[in-house]
Amino acid sequence: MIEGAGRERELRPVERRSVWITWGLALEVIGVGIPVTVALVRAHREGLLGSVTHYTVRLIEHELLSSRADVALIVLGVLVFVAGAVVLARPFVTRRLTLFLAVPLAAAAGLVVLGVVALICAVVIAAVGSAGDGSWADVLENFIPGSDERGRRRRRR
Repeated sequence: MIEGAGRERELRPVERRSVWITWGLALEVIGVGIPVTVALVRAHREGLLGSVTHYTVRLIEHELLSSRADVALIVLGVLVFVAGAVVLARPFVTRRLTLFLAVPLAAAAGLVVLGVVALICAVVIAAVGSAGDGSWADVLENFIPGSDERGRRRRRR
């Protein structure tokens, strides 16, 4: 094996880690902020910002994903977040494959998990907020399409 072959795949150490960490965190905050801002602007425009209800969750799910501009902004936010993760990881990672493949995949997966947790929190808040308005099955009907008032799935014919 050639002695210098492994070195071509490794990156040089960085001199100032704090600069990389600061810029990486800034990019990640901006990356998360873009989709959140898009969702809040959409909810404010629709007059639903005052309370988080099941209608707000449905609005974000349906309206945001039907608008191409909003989807583009969400994708931009994800890309900026992933770029921030790469910049943040650069002082600690020496292998190119890890930096440009594993770190972006882990960042995107982390963002998906963060989104799922946020959605679950919104559902719980909406369910608790509307618990006095009706039965739990009515609340679940708003989040689980195709369920009837007893919470069971409807059969499609």
